[in-house]
Amino acid sequence: KQWYQRRVRAEKEKLLSFAVVRNPWTRLVSGYRDKLSNEQTQGRSFNAIARKMAQTMDHMDGLTDSGRTHPTFNQFLRWMVWDKSKPNDHFTPQIRTLCKDLPYDYFLPLEFSSVMEHKEISERIGKTVDLLGSYDRKSSDPRVQSSTLLAKEWLSQQDPQLIDQLYDMFKDDFAIMNYSNFSHPDFPLPLVD
Repeated sequence: KQWYQRRVRAEKEKLLSFAVVRNPWTRLVSGYRDKLSNEQTQGRSFNAIARKMAQTMDHMDGLTDSGRTHPTFNQFLRWMVWDKSKPNDHFTPQIRTLCKDLPYDYFLPLEFSSVMEHKEISERIGKTVDLLGSYDRKSSDPRVQSSTLLAKEWLSQQDPQLIDQLYDMFKDDFAIMNYSNFSHPDFPLPLVD
């Protein structure tokens, strides 16, 4: 039994653990597109949640029987602020999932910005890794991927007070990687000191 425990401990020391913490603005847009919108993506597994969200927000907006089965992006954002229950981890700050039992200062944030770093990770885990990939696969540059471009457009059209409330919800995600705001030229990359 002791031999087995020593072997498990030795194997654990060889492990490479990492998590990619996405820019919260891009994550909100991507999550909405993939899980809740009527856009054809590889997701679409949240139809019941989308329907309930659309009905709830239509009711809050004073609309009766709009027939909408998917919330608008604005309804989704307002629902994020209004409904604290969050039926799925896709709608919560990433830091909450990463730090369930650990203090925030346990993590060492690293920027994955070069192909070499991706190659090194791939070699360590023995699989190809495309950390900056996209559903549209048109570019590995996160600044020109579709959810990033839509985030810049859609978020700039929202009420600034709503944006402030959402930022406050995700402030720890922004802080851990020093992520830029959607109005910054290098969005969604981390800010450089």
